Amino acid sequence: MSLLDLLMGVLLLLTGFLAVRLKNAVHAALALAANFVLVGVVYMLLEARFLGWIQIIVYAGAIMVLFVFVIMLLYAAQAEVGADPLPALRPVAAGVGAVGFLALAFAFSGAKAPLASKAAAAALAGGTAHALGPVVWQTWLYAVLLVAALLLVATVAAVTVLRPGEGGGR
Repeated sequence: MSLLDLLMGVLLLLTGFLAVRLKNAVHAALALAANFVLVGVVYMLLEARFLGWIQIIVYAGAIMVLFVFVIMLLYAAQAEVGADPLPALRPVAAGVGAVGFLALAFAFSGAKAPLASKAAAAALAGGTAHALGPVVWQTWLYAVLLVAALLLVATVAAVTVLRPGEGGGR
């Protein structure tokens, strides 16, 4: 492990922590965008240039534009995060989170780490789309689908909880 690996790990943890703990929604979104860019840099350092650029373009670009649009649409940028609007649902949220974690752990348990050996790293050919396609859509298919479903549910839940009026949280 090099000093650069350690630095990237610390920066990823810091931006992830800030994305969760900042009270202003726009500041939290900026910390999340920084985290997405750092993940893209880590991919590039691991010689997966295609995946790194896709991470930066899709997540740090397009997905963050969507998040900021939703924040502005819901007026969440003007108000700071306060008390939990639905405290009775905390046990339900913990249960759903535990089931989601177990589902992701099950999905990732059957896949071998693609960079576990020099031969596996050479087979990925620097992270080109042609080399990554079979890995993502065969070996990691269930994990990709679970993450996509998790992002969709999180977006719908955020819109439902933060929607002003109509029984929403504000």
